[in-house]
Amino acid sequence: MKQEDLKVGMSVRIAVGHSSGHGGRIGYVTKKGKFKSFDGSLEVEGAKIDIQEPLLVLVESEHLEGVKKEDLPKGWAEYDL
Repeated sequence: MKQEDLKVGMSVRIAVGHSSGHGGRIGYVTKKGKFKSFDGSLEVEGAKIDIQEPLLVLVESEHLEGVKKEDLPKGWAEYDL
């Protein structure tokens, strides 16, 4: 996926086999841009992805694909706890 196609709040799937160890997971974009790794040795152009765990995954834009968010059946609701 191209960097300019990413939008905050968009649902995305991380490419299978991604180096983060979270390949194949679906999450949503919380922030996009250029980010440095924790040790400062690597700069990545991509997005921070919320995968519904107590961490954000930093993923390069070319390792993301947009997915359609599945709608819940009528009468059901989804909440983040």
